[in-house]
Amino acid sequence: MARSTRHASSGTAPAVFESMAVGVADRRALVVPAWRPGGAFTLGAEDEVLLVDEHGRLLGEAARDAVATLQGTVPCRGGITGEVFVDEVELQTPVCSDAGQLRESLGAMRRSVALEGIHLMAVGVHPSADFGSAVIATSSRYDRLGAEFAGLLRTPTAAFQVHVGVPDVDTAMLVYRKLRNRLSLFRAIAAGSPYWHGRDSGLASARSAILRSYPRTTMPPALRSWQEYLETIERQMSAAEAPDYTYVCWELRPQPRLGTVEVRVMDAQPSVEQAAALAALVQGLARHAVEVPDRDDLPDDVVLANDFSACRHGLDTTILDLDGSRRPLREVAAGVLEEARRSLAPDGLAEPLDVLKVRLTDRPEHRRQRDLREQHGMPALLADLAARTVDVDG
Repeated sequence: MARSTRHASSGTAPAVFESMAVGVADRRALVVPAWRPGGAFTLGAEDEVLLVDEHGRLLGEAARDAVATLQGTVPCRGGITGEVFVDEVELQTPVCSDAGQLRESLGAMRRSVALEGIHLMAVGVHPSADFGSAVIATSSRYDRLGAEFAGLLRTPTAAFQVHVGVPDVDTAMLVYRKLRNRLSLFRAIAAGSPYWHGRDSGLASARSAILRSYPRTTMPPALRSWQEYLETIERQMSAAEAPDYTYVCWELRPQPRLGTVEVRVMDAQPSVEQAAALAALVQGLARHAVEVPDRDDLPDDVVLANDFSACRHGLDTTILDLDGSRRPLREVAAGVLEEARRSLAPDGLAEPLDVLKVRLTDRPEHRRQRDLREQHGMPALLADLAARTVDVDG
């Protein structure tokens, strides 16, 4: 496939936008901090989980006390923070050397929450929450988002976000480009939110469709250098009057203050094993990006089209690949898993990928949820999701 020529710094942009990149170094430094070295392909995760009652229903206002309890009493390495929705928390792992350590950290945090008598559900969208029933938390950031997003914040969504540490901006851009070319694969493997507001959305990942309605929550653009990243962020922040770069929430983005590249495209995972396997895939592809850099970038419109196919059908679709051919996504995924395995195997880190190899041939998560609901009803689905979320040894 021909290399994309639509980059942020191309000569086709109007002069007024090109001039924004000139003489703004001081202002840019305030909103995009200098890169903080993040380690040699270390891992971290932000595990967004919903707070529910014993019947699997969202807690709503009652979650405020639960969040306070978790932040004040639950012992764990890492961190627990509230989210924009009051009945959602983010479990933050410490920096981990590999997916095995990350799995242990996630399992320990979910287990410690359960021991407090607080029920969790890890799913991209709560399957039966009423439309418009979301309760928004209060903070300076969330107040700003609530005012801007208005009724778009209509139901909680939960993601499994993975950070991979890299030492410098050049490495960050190699990793960014490799992961961007394969984002549809991550979307498809992790897709597990077919229901919204008690109805079948027809999608493998309804969370993805909801996020598309939020401003600046988009597929990452084609970028080939750190300078292009800075210019693009500066332009988007200026257009949106955003106070800093974290308000530009691409589904894949560099995180300068952490020294990481962050993958944000995946639905929350009920299974800790599946979550850790996805983190291993991120780590393996990040290593592979340095060993075998991608020469080409999928054009922005192709990335969007591939992503919708994955959002709609999960792994049961075809995508336009880097060479311009249309290929089954399962076939592409098998090849990418092998690339990640080759990069992780010399250090004995490839074993978690076995879980994903099984997923390529097994019943996908979104189909499992549909089968359960059709056979036993919505209460059974809610109970299953809540049980698997805390079954960290299963």
